[in-house]
Amino acid sequence: MKNILVVGAGRTSSSLINYLISKSEDKDWFITVADQSLELAESRTKNHRRTKAIKFNIFDEDARGALIKKMDIVASLLPETLHIQLVKDCLKNKVHLVTASYISPKMAAYDEEAKKAGLIFLNEMGLDPGIDHMDTLRLIGKIKDIGGKLISLRSYGGGLIAPESDENPWGYKITWNPMNVVTAGMASARYVEDGKLKIVPYNRLFLDVHSVEIPGVGIFEAYPNRDSIKYRRIYNVPSIPNVFRGSLRKPGFCKAWNALVRIGLTDNRYFVPDADKLTHSEWLSFYLPNNSSNSTKEKLGEFLFESDESEILKKFEWLGLFSDKKIELKEATPADILLALLQEKWKFTENDRDMVILHTEIEYTIKDKCERIKSTLVLFGEKNFNTAMSTSVGLPMGVGVNLILSEKISERGVIIPISPDIYEPALNELQELGIVFKEEVSEISTKM
Repeated sequence: MKNILVVGAGRTSSSLINYLISKSEDKDWFITVADQSLELAESRTKNHRRTKAIKFNIFDEDARGALIKKMDIVASLLPETLHIQLVKDCLKNKVHLVTASYISPKMAAYDEEAKKAGLIFLNEMGLDPGIDHMDTLRLIGKIKDIGGKLISLRSYGGGLIAPESDENPWGYKITWNPMNVVTAGMASARYVEDGKLKIVPYNRLFLDVHSVEIPGVGIFEAYPNRDSIKYRRIYNVPSIPNVFRGSLRKPGFCKAWNALVRIGLTDNRYFVPDADKLTHSEWLSFYLPNNSSNSTKEKLGEFLFESDESEILKKFEWLGLFSDKKIELKEATPADILLALLQEKWKFTENDRDMVILHTEIEYTIKDKCERIKSTLVLFGEKNFNTAMSTSVGLPMGVGVNLILSEKISERGVIIPISPDIYEPALNELQELGIVFKEEVSEISTKM
């Protein structure tokens, strides 16, 4: 029997756990689901005979080590910064690890130790990053096989709300890690355009926006996502002159979010003094010029050069930033205060459906013409919190666990799914599970 530990029983865990349970009899697996909430863990296992739910504190070193010692593999749904708590125990006890997170510098530092131990620490095995890597590499291989030369690679992803559940001015609800949504404006981005490096600092991230049409669902805004340049190396296309990875939002979102960044409300680096004694309007006024007796809304309009009827001010008012309601947090950063508002206003309910999008456009020359291939995944969730985000993050992780335990992966160390022995069988199985891309090829110009 193989023993699998799933750490974290939050919203994105359900599809992973259900996948593992579905294969547990045939594969002879036993799944332990560990979470700081025993009740939550039990709700995921549903008393299946091949599962066990336990209460778990990631920072309890003795209990953590004793638990991991019994396992063959760990699937971690914890935030990126907490995976490291598991790594040392995995190394000590020769246990494989799967996550859906980007490889952090701390995680990458364990590559040689993992190789020496014969272990696989498979990261970025989720939606974005994860499925995006795998489908992009499939496309690149397809183009190279017909003799094409790549000239542009643009890929986009987004965890959004389904059209019928889109009922607020922002066109957005929280379907994944809430704080990551807020602090997205604190990261810079890099990409390559016409062979030239472009660097976008965090305070201009939501100004560097362009429109993208996603087949079947309409027009979206895309802003730069982290470091696109490294994918020249990762995807083995070192000379490609255009590489861009973007995050998708509904039209109008980025301009309004940029206003939040510009004001300073997404900052997570300091505490607001006596936050619990302030109203939201008073708090917002601290960031605005005190040169008139106007209301906070009027001051904000002057600061942003927006009229009273602007869509940005309407979005702010809808959030409650002009209200006399007291802030209910005592020790809080600006990002904490904003997050509390968003969790209330952007709440994802059991009657909502979410939507995830992955869309890749690759341009290439072949013989005497230039072509573009588009590959699009649009996946809708179901009501009662059976989300597309859970499906598209959890299923790739489950497939990764299966490939490792079935000894189908030859590579060792800290890796991501960019080798054919991972992405080819993974994409095939994901397609059987309903994660299906639609392709479109078109000629875009004549080669000069």
